[in-house]
Amino acid sequence: MISGRFLKIIAWGYIAALVAVTFAHLNWQAEFGNPFNMYRAGALCVAGMLARLAYPQSPSFTCLLMIGSVSTLCFSHFLANGSYGSPMDIIVAMTGALWGIAIGAMLSKLISPTSKRTALY
Repeated sequence: MISGRFLKIIAWGYIAALVAVTFAHLNWQAEFGNPFNMYRAGALCVAGMLARLAYPQSPSFTCLLMIGSVSTLCFSHFLANGSYGSPMDIIVAMTGALWGIAIGAMLSKLISPTSKRTALY
């Protein structure tokens, strides 16, 4: 079984890698065109899933983490390219992140065994 600390390291590392790739891809958006939003949504879906698996007890923190991640990615996109994305870019990114959180919640229920309560006598 994968430890919680390892999952947290993977989730934070993945989010940091997304920001780093955003700074590195100066001309990739012109090559990919419109489907680039789908790649970004898929990447944020994976980030949301990893974050939800890393923090299964706190869904509100996971949502705030993904809101912060999407905001950071939009800001880093502005710093890298010098232009703001459209509101549709933010909507697509947030939708991908929320789908990832939902998938992570389902996987978390499947992976983690049900908690056993001890009876008080």
